[in-house]
Amino acid sequence: MTAGAALAFACRNADRTVAADPPKIELKATVAPFDSVTVYAPIDGRVTQITAAEGATVRAGDLLLTLTNPTVARDAVYARTAVIAAEQRMRGTPVRSQPRTSLPQSRVQSNAERERVAASLVKQKQQKLDRLRALLASGDVAKQDVEYAEAELAAAQRDLSAERERSEQERQVPGAVVQAGSSPAILQAELDRAHADHELAQHRQSLLTVKTPAGGTLAKLRVSQGSDVYPRDVVAEIVDATTARVQAPLAPELFRFVRVGMPVEVKLSTIPPRRFREPIAAIHPPGSEGGAAVIVNIPNPDRMLQPGTPAIITIP
Repeated sequence: MTAGAALAFACRNADRTVAADPPKIELKATVAPFDSVTVYAPIDGRVTQITAAEGATVRAGDLLLTLTNPTVARDAVYARTAVIAAEQRMRGTPVRSQPRTSLPQSRVQSNAERERVAASLVKQKQQKLDRLRALLASGDVAKQDVEYAEAELAAAQRDLSAERERSEQERQVPGAVVQAGSSPAILQAELDRAHADHELAQHRQSLLTVKTPAGGTLAKLRVSQGSDVYPRDVVAEIVDATTARVQAPLAPELFRFVRVGMPVEVKLSTIPPRRFREPIAAIHPPGSEGGAAVIVNIPNPDRMLQPGTPAIITIP
């Protein structure tokens, strides 16, 4: 009797073990479209050079095309000239001092008006920057537009600081006619503004050189030499075909048998057939775009696998 009970207990445990083992699952799959990256024009200009042809293999950071923009080039020269002039004033302009007398009421009113205008400009630039930051979050403006607005706000703030410094200098020396730039603080503010403008001009100039944001195959080139482009225009599309993404729909009742990282076998219907053993890269839940699915990434160094190729994913 004891032996029979032990045997029955062992049989029940064996039944539980078999039930706990996951079943062999075969899922019909296909090779999904390759990941692609769209290259946009960062600034307006004319295409003067294209360094890669369609079908070429490119790496991240490779030069793709060069633009020219006379306004950007001119602004860079002007900005550099302004830096040189501000540095010369900083080195050679003394601060004049006059005996203290009363400051005319008209001068006080003029100073107050200049400060008011400068403060109003700062407020306008801040409001513009806030709007652009909100639009950036929704993708309606480019990041460069926000950076330009930030530079404009910084310049307006420096102008307001300079006007306040001018007024303070005149209050301290009422009899003196303090020109803009005669105070060391104002000179420093002008120099800082010139440097900021120069950095902005250099940044805009750097945008004329368009580089590839990612590696892959240059699948589509949408411009030619001499084409005019504007910010956010699509200039190229890069496809990364070095890895193929095999995707299979997954029924809800099978979710408990799969997990990310689980090794599976992938058989591709090529001639001859190819087999891979790779881990599950991702599991898309029900309700996601395309529905519930299992994703397995397999290497494609020779780029022979193409989207739409049938496959079978076997689990486990």
